[in-house]
Amino acid sequence: MRNHRRSIIVVLSLVIVLSADISFVAHAAGAESKVHIVYLGEKQHDDPEFVTESHHQMLWSFLGSKENAHDSMVHSFRHGFSGFAAKLTNSEAKKIADLPEVVHVIPDRFYKLATTRTWDYLGVSTANPKNLLNDTNLGEQMIIGVIDTGVWPESEVFNDNGIGPVPSHWKGGCESGEMFNSSHCNKKLIGAKYFINAFLAEHESFNFTKSLDFISPRAYNGHGTHVATIAGGSYVPNTSYKGLAGGTVRGGAPRAHIAVYKTCWYLDDLDATLCSSADILKAMDEAIYDGVDVLSLSLGYEPLFAETDVRDGISTGAFHAVLKGITVVCAAGNAGPAAQTVTNLAPWIITVAATTLDRSFATPMTLGNNRVILGQAMYAGPELGFTSLVYPENPENSNQNFSGVCERLLINPNHTMAGKVVLCFTTLPYDTSVSKAARYVKRAGGFGVIIAGQPGNILKPCLDDFPCVSVDYELGTNILLYIRSSGSPVVNIQPSRTLIGQPVGTKVATFSSRGPNPISAVILKPDIAAPGVSILAATTTNTTFNDRGFIFLSGTSMATPTISGVVALLKSLHRDWSPAAIRSAIVTTAWRTDPFGELIFAEGSPRKLADPFDYGGGLVNPEKAAKAGLVYDLGLEDYVLYMCSAGYNDSSISQLVGKGTVCSNPRPSVLDFNLPSITIPNLKEEVTLTRTLTNVGPLDSVYKVAVEPPLGVQVTVTPKTLVFNSRTKRVSFKVYVVYLGEKEHDDPESVTKSHHQLLWSLLGSKEAALDSIVYSYRHGFSGFAAKLTESQAQQISELPEVVHVIQNTLYELTTTRTWDFLGLSPGNPKSLLQKANMGSDVIVGVVDTGVWPESEMFNDKGFGPIPSRWKGGCESGERFSGSIHCNRKIIGAKYFVDGLLADLGELNRTENPEYASPRDFNGHGTHVASTIGGSFLPNVSYLGLGRGTARGGAPGIRIAIYKACWLRSGSCSGADVLKAIDEAIHDGVDVLSLSLGSKVPLFPETDVRELTSVGAFHAVAKGIPVVAAAGNDGPAAQTIANVAPWILTVAASTLDRSFPTAITLGNNITILGQAIFGGPELDFVGLAYPLSRDCEDLSTSPDNTIEGKVVLCFTTRTNQAITAVRNAGGLGVIIARNPTHLLSPSVNFPSVAVDFELGTDILFYIRSTRSPIVKIHASRTLVGHPVATKVATFSSRGPNSISPAILKPDIAAPGVNILAAMSPNSSFNVGGFAMMSGTSMATPIVSGIVVLLKSLHPHWSPSAIKSAIVTTAWKTDPSGEPIFADGSSRKLADPFDYGGGLVNPEKAAKPGLVYDMATHDYIMYLCSADYSDISISRVLGKTTVCPNPKPSVLDLNLPSITIPNLKDEVTVTRTVTNVGPLDSIYNVVIDPPTGINVTVTPTTLVFNSTTRKLSFTVRVSTTHKVNTGYYFGSLSWTDNLHDVAIPVSVRTQKLQRYYDEN
Repeated sequence: MRNHRRSIIVVLSLVIVLSADISFVAHAAGAESKVHIVYLGEKQHDDPEFVTESHHQMLWSFLGSKENAHDSMVHSFRHGFSGFAAKLTNSEAKKIADLPEVVHVIPDRFYKLATTRTWDYLGVSTANPKNLLNDTNLGEQMIIGVIDTGVWPESEVFNDNGIGPVPSHWKGGCESGEMFNSSHCNKKLIGAKYFINAFLAEHESFNFTKSLDFISPRAYNGHGTHVATIAGGSYVPNTSYKGLAGGTVRGGAPRAHIAVYKTCWYLDDLDATLCSSADILKAMDEAIYDGVDVLSLSLGYEPLFAETDVRDGISTGAFHAVLKGITVVCAAGNAGPAAQTVTNLAPWIITVAATTLDRSFATPMTLGNNRVILGQAMYAGPELGFTSLVYPENPENSNQNFSGVCERLLINPNHTMAGKVVLCFTTLPYDTSVSKAARYVKRAGGFGVIIAGQPGNILKPCLDDFPCVSVDYELGTNILLYIRSSGSPVVNIQPSRTLIGQPVGTKVATFSSRGPNPISAVILKPDIAAPGVSILAATTTNTTFNDRGFIFLSGTSMATPTISGVVALLKSLHRDWSPAAIRSAIVTTAWRTDPFGELIFAEGSPRKLADPFDYGGGLVNPEKAAKAGLVYDLGLEDYVLYMCSAGYNDSSISQLVGKGTVCSNPRPSVLDFNLPSITIPNLKEEVTLTRTLTNVGPLDSVYKVAVEPPLGVQVTVTPKTLVFNSRTKRVSFKVYVVYLGEKEHDDPESVTKSHHQLLWSLLGSKEAALDSIVYSYRHGFSGFAAKLTESQAQQISELPEVVHVIQNTLYELTTTRTWDFLGLSPGNPKSLLQKANMGSDVIVGVVDTGVWPESEMFNDKGFGPIPSRWKGGCESGERFSGSIHCNRKIIGAKYFVDGLLADLGELNRTENPEYASPRDFNGHGTHVASTIGGSFLPNVSYLGLGRGTARGGAPGIRIAIYKACWLRSGSCSGADVLKAIDEAIHDGVDVLSLSLGSKVPLFPETDVRELTSVGAFHAVAKGIPVVAAAGNDGPAAQTIANVAPWILTVAASTLDRSFPTAITLGNNITILGQAIFGGPELDFVGLAYPLSRDCEDLSTSPDNTIEGKVVLCFTTRTNQAITAVRNAGGLGVIIARNPTHLLSPSVNFPSVAVDFELGTDILFYIRSTRSPIVKIHASRTLVGHPVATKVATFSSRGPNSISPAILKPDIAAPGVNILAAMSPNSSFNVGGFAMMSGTSMATPIVSGIVVLLKSLHPHWSPSAIKSAIVTTAWKTDPSGEPIFADGSSRKLADPFDYGGGLVNPEKAAKPGLVYDMATHDYIMYLCSADYSDISISRVLGKTTVCPNPKPSVLDLNLPSITIPNLKDEVTVTRTVTNVGPLDSIYNVVIDPPTGINVTVTPTTLVFNSTTRKLSFTVRVSTTHKVNTGYYFGSLSWTDNLHDVAIPVSVRTQKLQRYYDEN
């Protein structure tokens, strides 16, 4: 657009520079000048011109002339604080940084931009004359400063009808520019300025003439207009987006005044909007001077900078604003749902997360079978009458390519989509997949697209009102089953409708960034949540998708101005409240439910109940915040103490606050910082902290404490009552936080003395006690070891202070920690392992990639003859001789490849090496088989880690190998797998283990394309348990595979084992990362952070600063980053990422994982020293405490997308870093072994346990074995600690993560009761699931007619109750079979899901010699008024010896077949 050079010259010519004696630094020849921010802390003069003059003098002294200083200067920060932005070479920047008055000199950087049911939803309605809105006269006289992309002043939301005069304290103005002059301001829009100098200095390619942006406060990108509308827009009635969300648009404080500061600019070259930190700092400086009351910044950045580091321009500017009484509100960021991604972390900022509203856009789709499904869309076009519906897949007679993946629809022949509505599935965020899918389908002549994806994706309309409707995997699978069952599937799509209130629930948005705080974990972030999904507000008229100047947008950018509007109202009502008091009022009064009392979920992978790392204090409650009662206030001294406690040096703090500061020694505790939250990130034993409350309610008030302690933590508050009156307005209290289970005395001698006294009282004399005691445990916990008779041990165990008395045990080193972790140790003669004779003579069929028979884990030493019932054999082939490579351990080996060859043609074994035989090239099958039943092999380790004895779960078993999976990718043809299962049934296997499965979308259980279901049905019908993997597509919901109820489906957990790897920095701080690095130790070498910040891009953007160094990478693409660093000459890599447990082995190239918090600590060290160095030590093995057990991130999650009433997974077992035998062809092979992770590794562990149970109980059916495993599982880890589920954000595990829980082999051997089933039960299930008589008959091999009416799927006799669509009330039936003592009495124990009533009849079950089976009914009803997510509980039968527990999972669906996108 127009040339801007003249306006820059005019501005610069007004700057006065005084002459002085100077020494100067000439620009180095060829050195590149970039914008640097020179930060000088609090300004030392009140006269802004004097401050600017000092800045120019400083530049002049370095650059040698007045002209050079003029040319270099970009901004002078002279109002809120002192500093300037200037173009400097690196050497100039370093020299100016050494001046004593300079706090920091750092390069400029760029920020990213992080609508109207909102206010009525939050209770801020104009209809109520006594509410906050009317008490403040709609925020009159408040000035909200918005730093963003500018403003579209013509929008009706900026009309000044009824707006009072401009406040007298306002000093700002309106700056003219391209298509903007002072006439565009009014009594509503009272200020408008723009800041572009730093942006221009960094982007010299910016073309003023051709740029789409306006060189003025006028917005090209409508983001800033949208934000300003939400905060303080005027009333605009009769507004909608193409008929959706109709009503009146307004801001939170509709009579507030708005001042716009444009710092974000559209860069055509990148098609992106960027915001320079120098421009932002200048805007904040101006806003402070102009007199704003609130500052709203919907911006953010990562990786993060310390609060005293000017590189975090927002944090630094906000500090000065807050000291002057201006509340600063910022976005939490849009990098959720991953943990540790929250931005804008300074404790003086209000950081805002985003929630949904109680509004959605239901879009009815009617299938040809008259079933109506409510998807979600913003479709405002005409109704699409019944149209052909297709899912692109190979009709099995075509050589063309087909794909039902949304991002790959392009490969389908056009004729498959032309004139049709297309169903596709995606794992990517909706706005990415929908735009591609809609474009591809439209280009092919299609009429619409239905996108099946993960819940919680952002809705956007499609161009030209093209129908694009979103559903979840469950509903998408329902549609797919209809397509596959119909000869001519059709669908009708109606326009979207606005649905408000019940049954729409409130959730934290998927994209909303999550805590914990990666810089200072003790500071809770975010602070608060507000609606930020599908918010309707004003935009520019040139914005795509705008409708008459309005648009829907989603992001924490939209939630931030909601809080800014609330802050304006609070500030108007309480002029004397500080920013900290306002923040406290908002946080402490927030809703922990939605406004209607329903619990708030957090969308993510998977969905969970929201916690403070999702939404801070909760959902903002404006009316309550206005009457907070008490506030946790903060002032300058508090912030100084915080910075001292956080380890910032005296100099940087002094210059930040503008006066000399010396931190106390010892430094204060950061835990005592007077926040309206308590976050203790590293509690070891106990801690005491202090808070102070200020009374802002009635003078004479008495408050009493109520404590809800976290799990496993004791919290005590002193005093318990706070009394306020006219003289006492502030009262402090102390909080004592203690980790339970610790020793009672701090003095070790006192502990030991108590042990001796206890023994003395039992044994009768001091001498006998001294002779008896072996050890006194007196430091980490309390207890002792002593020589006792059995009767003495029994007596002492009955004392009330004694937790356990256990016999001493001799331990061995162990490699596959798995079996000891699960309690299956060969050293215990009474264990299941010994009782089952280690699975002797049980035959396990392994359908996988084959076997490497030379592995020592398949030796047959001590094995007797092959069982006579065995009908199988060993098939010879390439490098495999049946007579040589089989033995009494491997008794069968066959291979099946015809199905794969029919699909792919001849295999190219040059590119994909393979053996045409049962021999395993891949290594996966060898690993699996050795995990199930490998023989004992001592002195095994992997790169020196985990040294000890390796063995399988049932070392005495016989193994039959069925190779049906091929190539490095492990491709398995369904036909080959079915043939393998068929052969295994014939051969006489007792158990089948299949570490393989399909991906969403799944085929129904009666469809042969579902790899395992059909074959498994026949196996189970013949008494063969089938154990299969849940899949590795977690942590996304509805990704579970192998969902047939006759299959035992296994999720993966971690072990209580880790591989800590010490990282020693040059400042002697040691950080423990995680790696599988066997050494050698990497001694101190350089440590670097890439200039581009993206390690993955090093291949395309070479960075010669990292050669010969260890590189720190913040990434989600670990393998790409490692490869890029290695190729660039790096010596090692430290990966900062979301917490997970997938580690890749490192040989001679250390790759160490840390989380974002530790990664940020390392980054701070790099930035704080000129020559950062690091040493990386070899990994070590850590077993037991403090390593916790978690469901692995990759483990696929429920609910079941085919039949949601069937709980999947069934059970969890260790599947992370499992050490077992390996093919020497594998790149991970070390000495014939490898560590592997996956549900493929968890599956053989459960298979091994099934073997032991089958050996011990040969007459138990497969369903009885499954029931025993599910009902006796641990809900904690073996040591009693809760099991979490790793994911994008960690949560407590629930049945969709681990089914019944973590497998407990010893308990499973004696379950007491089982939920048994036979083939008839499975037939009734197939009938209840709406499979046709023909398809059921085909599976069974005989004619079957389902009863009429069909049975309820809820009555299938599973060891679980899952009700996916509870509207009001339902009754289900279960039957239990007694497999324990004949005469037994069981009583029911119910732990109902939240908001669900559960009644069991009868409440007592009495078994005897004639009564082995009893049925009971369960009546389930809901108190919820909205569609909810799943809530979880349990139902147990107990006889005081056995606890037979089944999980209960219930989802309320007031509106049926409804996809809750928003």
